[in-house]
Parts: sequence; structure tokens; C-alpha cells
Amino acid sequence: MSILFFGGSFDPPHVGHLVLPRDAMERFGFEKVVFIPAYTSPFKAKEGHRASALERLEMVKLATEGVPYYSVEPYEVLKGGISYTYDTVRYLKEAYGLDRVYWLMGDDAFWSLDRWYRWRELLKDLTPVVMVRRHAPEEVKRRAAQMGIEDYLLFSSRRMEVSSTEIRERLKEGKDARFLVPDRVLEYIEKKGLYRP
Repeated sequence: MSILFFGGSFDPPHVGHLVLPRDAMERFGFEKVVFIPAYTSPFKAKEGHRASALERLEMVKLATEGVPYYSVEPYEVLKGGISYTYDTVRYLKEAYGLDRVYWLMGDDAFWSLDRWYRWRELLKDLTPVVMVRRHAPEEVKRRAAQMGIEDYLLFSSRRMEVSSTEIRERLKEGKDARFLVPDRVLEYIEKKGLYRP
């Protein structure tokens, strides 16, 4: 089975996190998308996440529940500590019996890939699947050439102006977040009192 992996903070998971992976899956013919919530993102180690790792894992499970081509991998949450993609990819190759790992990311993440932990070694086992959103495709191709990356997949994704930051701010201000997150996720947020002052 061809699998596309999608890592992130998912703090909280929103509709963009659900629609864009499906677009990528259909565009490149993957059969399944596996979501991997981070325990602690290396780029958010100082500020931390707003919801706990277990809460974010539960929200991703609720968001993807009932979708036959979506599943959730708890590896990074159960492992704890800083979630380095390098370590996760080594685990995924063995656990899923893979030669290569296809990893979905936005063009902003791809742009800064040379800041990732052991990134050159990582790319021996990982193929970035890049959603072009903020940069033109030719700009992303030039950036890939600058970093010496030849093995990647690129597609222009739909524009979805929604972010976890916006949702947290709305909830903090007491505003309605319906239609931005799945109903079951919003119910969980309300039940737990997440992102409220």
C-alpha cells in the first residue's frame, strides 16, 4: 500500500488539515494518509503547544474518525521529547516495511528544510510531497536546487485561509470556531475547555 505521512502540531486540527492531504493523496495516487501528531515540535520547543500531546492526539483521532483512507500514528506522542522527523522516519520505515517515506509538507516547511535535524541524512529515506501555497512553483524549484534536493513531489494546492493560530485566537476571544474545525473536535475542545482564557 502506498502511504502519505503528514506530521504536525495539530493544535488544533482544522479543515485545512483534512482537505489538503486528501488533495495530495488523489493527485499522486496514494491509498492512505497517516497523520502523526508531534509530541513537541523542534520549532516550538521554547513556546510549547497550547494543548497537551495527548489532547492533540485525541483531536486528530476525532477529526479523522470514520474516514477510511485516514489513520493516526501515535509514535511521536508516545515517544515523548522533541519530535525529530529523522527519528520518526527511521521508525516508520521499519514499522510499515517501507523503502521510502513520502512526507506531506507546505512550501514554507520545505523552504526551511535545511534547518531540520540531520536533514541531508533524512532525505536519503524521505521524499517531500510539497504543497505550493505561499511561493510560486518555480520559486520552490529554485529553492530545491539551492539545497541540492532532486527527489520531491510538487503540486499547487487549493487556498484555504485557515490556521490553528486563528482558531486558538477566536476561542480565546470567545468567538465561534464552527466550520473551521470538525464538529467532534470542537465538542472536545469545549468539553476540555481548551484555548480559553
